[in-house]
Amino acid sequence: MKLAIDRKMIIENLKKQKFVPFNVIGIMENMESNVYYDEATISVWCEHEYFNYISGSTEVIASHVESLEDGFYGFAAVEDHLAKSVYTKHLLHWYEPTDRFVHVTDKILDSDWRLGAPYEIVPVPLTEAKGINDRYEYKDEGSFERICDAISHRPSSAIYIEGELASYVLVHEDNSIGFMYTLEKYRHMGLGYWVTLDLLDQMRKRAAVSFVEINQANFKSQGLARKSGFEKDVFTPWFGIIKGVPSFFETWEPLEGRSYIFTTTAHLREVDRLTTDIEVPKVNKTGDDFKIVIDEKGRKAQINLTLDETKEAYITEIHSKENMDYLEVVKAIAIHFPEKSASVVLPYDEKLAKQIGCIAILKQ
Repeated sequence: MKLAIDRKMIIENLKKQKFVPFNVIGIMENMESNVYYDEATISVWCEHEYFNYISGSTEVIASHVESLEDGFYGFAAVEDHLAKSVYTKHLLHWYEPTDRFVHVTDKILDSDWRLGAPYEIVPVPLTEAKGINDRYEYKDEGSFERICDAISHRPSSAIYIEGELASYVLVHEDNSIGFMYTLEKYRHMGLGYWVTLDLLDQMRKRAAVSFVEINQANFKSQGLARKSGFEKDVFTPWFGIIKGVPSFFETWEPLEGRSYIFTTTAHLREVDRLTTDIEVPKVNKTGDDFKIVIDEKGRKAQINLTLDETKEAYITEIHSKENMDYLEVVKAIAIHFPEKSASVVLPYDEKLAKQIGCIAILKQ
């Protein structure tokens, strides 16, 4: 893949593909990110901060991954087969199963829908950015800036009740609809539906495709999407990988100088496909820490998972293990640990390191 210059040409080619990567096109339209392109296969790789937006040939994308330095890389809403071709060859750091919904009907918008709207709908003012960021589920160091960018440069819709911002929706930098939120006291009033219709109307006037990425467990948002005229299109998971052994592990000492195994519950489930016949362990949570107690079918174990000081991973301590080998304990963690994309540190074991996907750090 070569660093691209003519984005317009690439976008036009992407729009002709059987699977149109709307999010890749959005990033190319809205962000000054590095874009790599392979003309022969119409393969694209867009870098945007931690996340990468990719589409095209599995072979070409795999080759580009191999050219990267060892490190942590995120991938946004990737077509399933392409996603698997990436994360199955590396340590899967985290995984979020999402479906892409695309707006397919304008029947609602073709009517004079505003006459039925019980509220005035207005754009979101920039002064609301801080509050939106504070309520944002995925708040991080850069989210406030992204929210300001969304309000300033792309459509938005809001409903105020008695001077208070009650419900709103914005458009992400990849042109997907998001940041949707309704204050608790104003829920079950249909506000989300009305701000969504207003935003769809604005997107239609821009001749833009309206789409949204929704977690498969978020049934409420799926219902609102269907009510607003969206249909589920394709499975497009978000995920992160750890390529090689990043320099972070050179100085990180989670077990105070002892050798360890670093793995993730996402990799153990989605790549290693671990399963267990242990059905109902007892799981207790105290603060950020967990205790899993197994006493079933003649097998016993107490597994303590303590969040590391850096909050990068859970440190595992295994006590009172009876009639269970190390792999069986790890299977129980993979399936029953409530944090589904947790990083886990285990005391080093040579046999286990060969049985699971992991990074093994040996100390002298």
